[in-house]
Amino acid sequence: MPEALKVEISESPSAWSVVVRGEIDVDTAPQLQDVLDGVMEKGARLIALELEHVDFLDSSGLRVIVGASNELRSRDGSLMLGGASPAVLQVLEITGVIDQLRHPERS
Repeated sequence: MPEALKVEISESPSAWSVVVRGEIDVDTAPQLQDVLDGVMEKGARLIALELEHVDFLDSSGLRVIVGASNELRSRDGSLMLGGASPAVLQVLEITGVIDQLRHPERS
């Protein structure tokens, strides 16, 4: 059984930080979705998503990340990746999601 997803949230005047640890997959992506939705509902316009301690990311997790990025953009905000493990970075690069996050005007 996979380890539970661990998420730490902190708020500052300029941005919210969401630090994720564990695996983001079909079982844990809804938890990340709930966290990001909750932060946005509290008024976050800039979220730094820290994925340095994420060991695995599947398409469910990608969908959550892209969806949060799109939602923030629609609110004149943005999602920034503050760090990504090598495994996550590889998935983001192969799928082209990293380019979408770097160049949001293209989506």
